[in-house]
Amino acid sequence: MLSLITFALACLNAASSVTALPQEVQPSSIFTSTSGFTGTGFTFSAGRSAVCLIGRISVSASAQNIKILYSGPPNQLNATQTIQELLAGAPTIYEETNGGPNKVSGTWTLSTKLCFPADLIAASRVTTVQLLTHGATLDQTYWDFAPGYSYIDAAAKAGYATFSYDRLGVGQSQHPDPIQVVQAAIQVEILHQLVLKLRSMPGLAGKLFQNVVGVGHSAGSTFTQALTQQYPNDFDAVILTGVSTSVATVSAGQAALNLQIANQSPTNNGKFNGIGNGYFTPSTQTGLQFAFFKYPNFDPAILTSAFQKLQTNTLGELLTFGTLVGPAASYTRPVQILNGNSDYVFCGGNCKLPSDQAAAALGFFYPAVGDKGSTYLVPNTGHNINQHKSAGEAFAKHIEFLRKNKL
Repeated sequence: MLSLITFALACLNAASSVTALPQEVQPSSIFTSTSGFTGTGFTFSAGRSAVCLIGRISVSASAQNIKILYSGPPNQLNATQTIQELLAGAPTIYEETNGGPNKVSGTWTLSTKLCFPADLIAASRVTTVQLLTHGATLDQTYWDFAPGYSYIDAAAKAGYATFSYDRLGVGQSQHPDPIQVVQAAIQVEILHQLVLKLRSMPGLAGKLFQNVVGVGHSAGSTFTQALTQQYPNDFDAVILTGVSTSVATVSAGQAALNLQIANQSPTNNGKFNGIGNGYFTPSTQTGLQFAFFKYPNFDPAILTSAFQKLQTNTLGELLTFGTLVGPAASYTRPVQILNGNSDYVFCGGNCKLPSDQAAAALGFFYPAVGDKGSTYLVPNTGHNINQHKSAGEAFAKHIEFLRKNKL
């Protein structure tokens, strides 16, 4: 049997080969098939409460994007000016670059992870999968960041399966045109296709689930909420984090990130080589802290790790996020909106002013859910909830919400 140290090192290579796990939780006991995946491997979640199948899947989707009348940016000077125009007090760039509808279709490869409880009895009883969609400049590691900071662990302990993925244009997923292709609308359609894969036979890895819960963070919440507008029957419940209807400090939070062309960023270290200039990434750890963290309720080592793992967002997304914002008037299933009370991006550092911003978001986004809606503000916690010391409190609220709604 591998020692813990040897096993940990082996897990790093799991994406390209099947890693041997301890005999008592052999993946074949849980995953009898890897259908739907290529380049498969197996690993544990950060706290070893889940066994995960990792690999790539192909997703075909079609969406009505926007024809953006912009080519570039050719260099960082132009990129910074463009971002400045996006964050202006009365921006005109949205209208000036809107060339009308532009249908985009394609088949793209996504990096994914399907996790089940490592306990074999719990795994055999799974009926609900949580579909986890990360935020901008993050990737799927946000959901399984480190021991004690893993929602995948918390979900597995409670008897849930999880499916996480790098969104199109992020991490190990495919990176198509960052302006004309990787926009908000196509991200929503890809999310819809993932729901269909989880609900339809033969199912990913031969798994078919009775319930699919949509869980989003930040931009991932925007995409998840937009899906409930367009496809109100896709999710049996939704959990949204890092989101509100207040935009007063969004520009300041984005400005603090000091976005740079990813392939030219001094923090690139080769991981963004070869992708287009329309892919941006934050440039300083200080800026990341300002926008996403609340001192002192985080471990400095977690902040450093978060900065090292930062990913990209696209100019196409930045120009089209606003097209998704609106109420899901026909959605009547359970909803939880949970924010860090000290979220700077969406609350200016205090989500209780001028009133509870999570409650305001629930009322606006989901006017028909009634008593099936719930909200919570995690004390002393910034935007990236899962990377704070209070992550466990947030995770417990998610599980409590699902249990209350019999999921």
